[in-house]
Amino acid sequence: MMINAAYILIPGLPFAAFLTIALGGRWLGESSHRLAIPAVFASFFLSVLACIDVYQQGARSIPLYALIKSGSLTVEAGLYVDAVTVIILFLVTGVSSLVHVFSSRYMQADPRYARFFALIALFTFAMIMLVMGANLFMLFMFWEIMGLCSYLLISHWSHRPSACDAAMKAFLVNGVADIGLVFGIYLTWATFGTLDIQTILSTAPKYADQTVNLLGWLGLEWQAPILSVIALLLFMGPIGKSAQIPLHVWLPFAMEAPTPISALIHAATMVNAGVYLLIRMAPLYVLTPAIMNVVAVIGGLTALFAAMVALTAFDIKRILAYSTISQLGFMVMACGVGAYGAAIFHLLTHGAMKSFLFLSAGSALQYIGGAHHGDHAGHGHQPRTRVSRQYVSLYVGALIMAVIPPIVIFWGPYEQLWELSHVDHARVAFWITALATTFFVAFYLFQGTLEIFTPSGRVDWSEGFQPGMMRPQLFSASLLLGLIPITAGLALLRLLIWGDFLEFISPVHHEGVEALARISLAGWSPVSLFIGVGAAIAGWATAFYFHAFPFHPSAWWSERKKHIYVFLLNRGYFDEVYAALIVRPTLGLASALWKGVDVRFIDRPANGIAAASLGMATGLAKVVTLKKSSEPLVSYVLLMFLLFVMLLLVVAEEIEFHYLG
Repeated sequence: MMINAAYILIPGLPFAAFLTIALGGRWLGESSHRLAIPAVFASFFLSVLACIDVYQQGARSIPLYALIKSGSLTVEAGLYVDAVTVIILFLVTGVSSLVHVFSSRYMQADPRYARFFALIALFTFAMIMLVMGANLFMLFMFWEIMGLCSYLLISHWSHRPSACDAAMKAFLVNGVADIGLVFGIYLTWATFGTLDIQTILSTAPKYADQTVNLLGWLGLEWQAPILSVIALLLFMGPIGKSAQIPLHVWLPFAMEAPTPISALIHAATMVNAGVYLLIRMAPLYVLTPAIMNVVAVIGGLTALFAAMVALTAFDIKRILAYSTISQLGFMVMACGVGAYGAAIFHLLTHGAMKSFLFLSAGSALQYIGGAHHGDHAGHGHQPRTRVSRQYVSLYVGALIMAVIPPIVIFWGPYEQLWELSHVDHARVAFWITALATTFFVAFYLFQGTLEIFTPSGRVDWSEGFQPGMMRPQLFSASLLLGLIPITAGLALLRLLIWGDFLEFISPVHHEGVEALARISLAGWSPVSLFIGVGAAIAGWATAFYFHAFPFHPSAWWSERKKHIYVFLLNRGYFDEVYAALIVRPTLGLASALWKGVDVRFIDRPANGIAAASLGMATGLAKVVTLKKSSEPLVSYVLLMFLLFVMLLLVVAEEIEFHYLG
């Protein structure tokens, strides 16, 4: 009983903080964080204990009360906590705790300080309940609460029209996707007779051969596997919430929110909800190979497109936003090829890293900007040897950062996570995406480091440069020497905990514990690691070559390159296409309906009745009002007398009709 109470407190503490701040924010004011921060930190501590408990005792199901009882529909409110749940709880509460602490300083002097903390506490509560909910109804309910919170938080600085537009865009785009999710949940209930997730997943194989007529309402015939239809409709939710093509357009504009909200939306909540839904419903998707192909294709396209757009972005928060979209695409693609273990691992590591990047981006830019725009007057040139030494340290640092990802990606056990499902194209997807990502990340790291930490224009190696132009030094000799033991320590830590991590998440994989038997730390070939590191070095070397020896393409290729760049700079013209095909036609239709229907057939008759009533009242007033009388009481009495006489005549007629009849 005490353990169940501890699980209930994980979402209960942030919700209590929300209620207290929402009701007493007027008195709490800028002390609101003193209530919100301890509540979320306590929730994080309980999440750690829950992780230990689930690791030792297994999944827990905690029934609460009957939420809905209507006919054959019964929804029991309850919590279900397993390995996936506690992993995401650890991420959500941990990142949210850091965001609360960061916000207590970042949002100082904000006129709606208390409102801000109330909303992020509610946001945290909604995400916790979404992952802990035992049925699809609870998942959808808190899915929508998160959407409402995102709207209110993105538009927190509502005096900026761009923030209001971004909030409306996020709300509407997610609303469109949620329509498909609603139909998917309804069809799930109509098929399985329940909304309990574990019951649905355990009985799903029994419905593998059933079909549904999609065009029955039109009197036509088109039979489709019912599980495929359910899986496709449910996937509509992640397309919107996790910003997948073509409904990814809201996420870059969500950067109008304060920086802590960007970290909360991109790292811990909101966008991870869609990936969580795919992981949670994995046994259902495994039974629908065609839909898994759709999921993989959409995820792969999103990852590739967003990564290419990020290369043309010039706003650091916008770059991070498209980086998030790209990484979410990789997670969705991993789910599409059955690599759910890899998706869980990716979700956890990406959330931790992206929260750090968002929370540190502002201070880093301020530091870099101040160093780059300092007063360099009076400084002489440096010797060529010093220039070369500084640039070598910069380039070597970029190379080290480029080599670290393939060490993780192409290490044997992680590669095997992609192949557990025995899906043929899982291995192909892994190699293509992993090698392409490694190459382009190395290429971009070289160029990005060069652009941020060096002066504009090509450096003249023979002339040198002013000393202030190389500040801050991103890669000093001491830092480079420090990266080696840090990287080795992280690799050793991963080696120690990897087996336990795989054993922990394996029961939630559709193949269960048997999948773990095919993963071992021994027996993997170092060839994969050499290939991955070689791809990183190739990307770095290609970028270095183009920098040292600028390429002068032909006029034909220059023109094509310009078109590609403009296409990516305009984010693929998705917003323009939506405006041309959906927004403007909808507004035009609404305007035509307003003028043609509302004004002509509703407003005019209503105004005519009102005008007739006014004219009748005016005429009656002239008839019953005594001439040259200034006493309104006389007119009122006479009017009442006339009405009384009319009433008597009606009553007399009714009496006469009754007796004669």
